[in-house]
Amino acid sequence: MHLPEVDRIRVTSIVDNFVDNLLRDQGPAKRRPRQAKSYERCLCAEHGLAECIESQAGGETFPLLFDFGATPLVYLHNLGLLLDDYRIDLAAIRTLVLSHGHWDHYGGLLAFLREKRHSLPEDAHLYAGEDAFLARWSVAGKEGRRDMGRLDEEAIAALDVGLVRVSEPRLLADQVLISGEIARRTSYETSAPGARVERDGVDMQDDLSGEQALVYHLKGKGLVVMTACGHAGVVNTVMHAREVTGVEEVHAIIGGFHLSGAPEERIRKTVEDIAAIDPKIVVPMHCTGLETIEALSERLPSKVIYNSAGTRYELVAD
Repeated sequence: MHLPEVDRIRVTSIVDNFVDNLLRDQGPAKRRPRQAKSYERCLCAEHGLAECIESQAGGETFPLLFDFGATPLVYLHNLGLLLDDYRIDLAAIRTLVLSHGHWDHYGGLLAFLREKRHSLPEDAHLYAGEDAFLARWSVAGKEGRRDMGRLDEEAIAALDVGLVRVSEPRLLADQVLISGEIARRTSYETSAPGARVERDGVDMQDDLSGEQALVYHLKGKGLVVMTACGHAGVVNTVMHAREVTGVEEVHAIIGGFHLSGAPEERIRKTVEDIAAIDPKIVVPMHCTGLETIEALSERLPSKVIYNSAGTRYELVAD
């Protein structure tokens, strides 16, 4: 599939596991402006992910919201502050993308729509994978079964938001590719055996096959791959982006790599394969895990950027 080039990509981190108000600007990472009163208008961190992404090509701008944090409390709080700080106009955002059906990515969605639906265009749509609305749980040792929740599809429809289910790669506005389902190719990027899902009344292992990533083609620089959790594996996700687009060069990998608590060998192999991909920028977020962030920083010291909620990334074409 031909993915047209864009001139600029602007990523605003709304929710992440980390908030650090003292980080310095670093390359494309521009930190949230300091507040006049440092104890007011503070952002919050939580185990979740949410971003606003804006791309531009030939004078046309295409903004979207990608994931919605874990809780209404944090998502709406951070979003309200950053809408003001960065002058983000919800009236221009008609595209919402949910990466997958886990609570730490859809937790703020319904509350956002209930509070802000009137601010969005009438034809606003939510793009999500085929399995985004299934009931999920996990089973682990003595802990037994833990409910992972379920996103209420009917509640979204009641808020007059169109729903588009995605299974194959899909191009939006000639600027961004929703990945479609990502094939597992590497031997080490495997699904958690304790993750369960109900499909057609049957309890089965959950491989989160419907998780979506976003892919941009930055003019003169290559692909920008945006992962959410990367349950399919961040390396598999990049391989998929390359195959679908036919573009080999990767400029940036940004998002969650789902390696927190992963075996040391899987972390090592992932880091080495990312190094072989040779991206110019790596921004590990959310569920990547401190061990993996440390390993990436040691292996690719000039390429890794630490994220903090409130950071804005300005990626500009050559």
